Amino acid sequence: MFPTLFLLLTSMQSVRIQADLHLDTPTQFHRKNLKLTSPEGLEGGLEQLKKGKTNLAVEVLWPPRGVDPRAHVYGLLERLEVEVNRSKEVVMVTTPQRAKREIEANRIAVLVAIEGAHGLGKQGWEATLDDLYLKGLRILGLTWSFSNQFAGSSGDQGGGLTKDGKRLVTMTQKMGLLLDLSHASKQSIMEVCKNSPVPVIASHSNAAAVHSHTRNLTDEEIKCIADTGGVIGLNFHRPFLGGSEDIQQVVKHANHLAKVGGYSVVALGSDFDGLIRPAYGLSTSADLPALWEALRKGGWTTEQVDGLRGENFFRAWKAAWLYGTQH
Repeated sequence: MFPTLFLLLTSMQSVRIQADLHLDTPTQFHRKNLKLTSPEGLEGGLEQLKKGKTNLAVEVLWPPRGVDPRAHVYGLLERLEVEVNRSKEVVMVTTPQRAKREIEANRIAVLVAIEGAHGLGKQGWEATLDDLYLKGLRILGLTWSFSNQFAGSSGDQGGGLTKDGKRLVTMTQKMGLLLDLSHASKQSIMEVCKNSPVPVIASHSNAAAVHSHTRNLTDEEIKCIADTGGVIGLNFHRPFLGGSEDIQQVVKHANHLAKVGGYSVVALGSDFDGLIRPAYGLSTSADLPALWEALRKGGWTTEQVDGLRGENFFRAWKAAWLYGTQH
């Protein structure tokens, strides 16, 4: 009887994973000279994350136009490391197992991502990828708003994968990294998905059928990502939402993603701190409980909401990581 009671209590004490797949907070460290603990100025700062109960934060290194992309990525990573090391409540993680342990210890696990493979640089990008992997990189976005030497972007209606792009996709998968297809062209998305042995993600994209926008995904793209076992993170930027531009509109996008790809494809990728105009009622990470409540009122079960909150992403990450350990 005692072992049964112990297992029951352990299960009850288990902390729910709540993951945000796209936080541009490192950019605000750079642009505004803010700290993770700054009392104001951030949408996804430490206090906002804690209030909203986000405990798995994907922090994005974004090299914009007009900079040396490789140098900018390293600069943002250095700043992120400083901010993480300032706090005992935040820990950079590189494996699902470590993330789970830190979350169970009531700390926020931080995953490092790059938004746009141009951040690897044009020459010697393979060595840069290896180096960044050793420094903690675990999610790589193929493109940003323009096509690069690896793949086409939805921002300029680019084509598919290049020769370098095909090599990059294979390398990342064998390393156990997750490929992020938000911002990628339809041709690139379909090429990656149809041949992927592991889940792929679109960290911060919505449904084009709900609101037609180049950054949103067609039903064909949604289905293709879902078929890999991957996930799509709901984006809170109002121009991507359309309609009422509020929580109910986010729910509409979630419902459509679930209808096309199943509930297991839906995740969260707010785009907070990414120079966005956030959905009304979802101004910062602290407001996320309002979305969970809206989903429940809309008919989502607790299990389905928990999947969106983080379990779906964690499953996809574990599968990609396991593949990497075997290759």
